[in-house]
Amino acid sequence: MHFQKKLGLGFIAFGMLIILLAYVLTNSGGFVFSALLGLMAIFFGAFQLMLSNLALQAKTTGKHPSSKATKTKKARR
Repeated sequence: MHFQKKLGLGFIAFGMLIILLAYVLTNSGGFVFSALLGLMAIFFGAFQLMLSNLALQAKTTGKHPSSKATKTKKARR
C-alpha cells in the first residue's frame, strides 16, 4: 500500500475518532468545533486517497516505447 493511501486512511480514521470522542465528551459548543476539525481531517484524507489514485493512474498510462522508435526512423530517412 502506498504512503499516500495509508495517510489518507489514517486521516479518515482520525477524523472519525475526533468526532466520536467529541460527541461523547463535550457539550454543544465543543462538539461543533471538534466535529469541524474531524471533518477537515476526513476531507484531507479523502484528498490524499484521490491523489494516490491519480498517481497510480499516471504510472500505468506511460507512452508506448515503439512510438518513439518510429519517430526516429522517420527522421533518419
